[in-house]
Amino acid sequence: MDDARYRELVRKDLAHWVHPLSHPSDHQEPLLYERGEGIYLYGHDGQRYIDGLSSLWNVAVGHGRRELAEAAARQMERLAFNSSYVGSSNEPAIELAAKLVELAYDNMQAVFFGTSGADSNETSFKTARFYWAMKGRPGKVKVISRVEGYHGTTLACMSATGMSMYYPNFEPRVHEIVPAASVEPMPSGGARIDPGNNNVDNIAETIEREGPETVAAVIAEPVQGGGGVHPPPPDYFRQLREVCDRYEVLLIADEVITGFGRTGRWFALEHFGVLPDLMSVSKAITSAYMPLGASVWSREVFETITGADPSVKFMHGYTNSGHAVAAAVALRNLAIIEEEGLVENAAARGEQLLNGLMLLGENRYVGNVRGLGFMCGLDLLQDPENDVPFDEEMRMGVRLRNACQRRGLITRIRGDSFVLAPPLVATAEEVDAILTIVEEGVKEVTGNL
Repeated sequence: MDDARYRELVRKDLAHWVHPLSHPSDHQEPLLYERGEGIYLYGHDGQRYIDGLSSLWNVAVGHGRRELAEAAARQMERLAFNSSYVGSSNEPAIELAAKLVELAYDNMQAVFFGTSGADSNETSFKTARFYWAMKGRPGKVKVISRVEGYHGTTLACMSATGMSMYYPNFEPRVHEIVPAASVEPMPSGGARIDPGNNNVDNIAETIEREGPETVAAVIAEPVQGGGGVHPPPPDYFRQLREVCDRYEVLLIADEVITGFGRTGRWFALEHFGVLPDLMSVSKAITSAYMPLGASVWSREVFETITGADPSVKFMHGYTNSGHAVAAAVALRNLAIIEEEGLVENAAARGEQLLNGLMLLGENRYVGNVRGLGFMCGLDLLQDPENDVPFDEEMRMGVRLRNACQRRGLITRIRGDSFVLAPPLVATAEEVDAILTIVEEGVKEVTGNL
């Protein structure tokens, strides 16, 4: 792209596009992506970049898949859209609902479609309330969320997201969404808290404090993604399931990031042998080729809600629920994941990536290397002996991200946590290339310390 065209596009961008999670100062010299192929993105600058976070954890089968474009085109020619409201349906959405139930946990029965992870969580929140109302317990309306969990930025989902940076100028939060107990991340320079643990006792104490008769559900990511990639201890979800059962509270698994093979299983709670009551999914369901999300319901939830008197309707919906084109793309995307063994590849390549990052732990400023499947993270530490991160003003995470980008790797940071989640189609050679770039970047930013 020539410089004049680039400058004109940037001018229009600044004048007319309000970008998510940003200020116009962040977009003075943006990288414009022109195309993608496999695990690579190509920028206006002519450089090829490895998409080290699957864009936003979502491009599972890689960029430029003609099969998905063809699936969309075929469905658009036949039926682009129909309302799925009262008495209306379409074949792709029906088949996709059945396929999701086939792939999901053994206790799952049915699906409510939306367009994103946030509206999938909104649906799960409302479903939990409706379920308890049908059980004759309409006072059970609250949702307990966890520190550093990310669930979206709609008002209810923002309230469930345990990251304070999302709150300013949007408060008050929804008061029926309650953060678990007293654990809060320490200010910069203090001892690092692993938010993936989110002590189960704190959640139990929060339910007790609020009153179990008022609590509808607990929401949790099986592996916290936006918070910096934090896998839980092996027995964490078994204990959380026991707490939910003890207090008669539904467990919502937010698998928007972890679903569809990211952790080396189709869904991440399979690692821990735990069944949720509701599951929210999106992102890799279409590999982001079309917007689509879903709230997946257990048999108990489904039968309780649909078994109500016909006068009691589930009055919740989105215009694009059950969108025929999105469903057709999702079906082809899931078929690619199965045909190419991408769940198994994610497990193998994730192990390779984690082992390679572990070797970086020989650098004393690298610590807390962690991961599950094809999502991994590490921290940059100012005080390795006491596990203390760098002061925010040193911007070490930003420096590492920028050092990697100059070498052709795009990824994301959370403070001084550096995270990776490449497309599931990545090869062993491509993972080695990622590791080489990260190693060089770490040496650059820590070499003068």
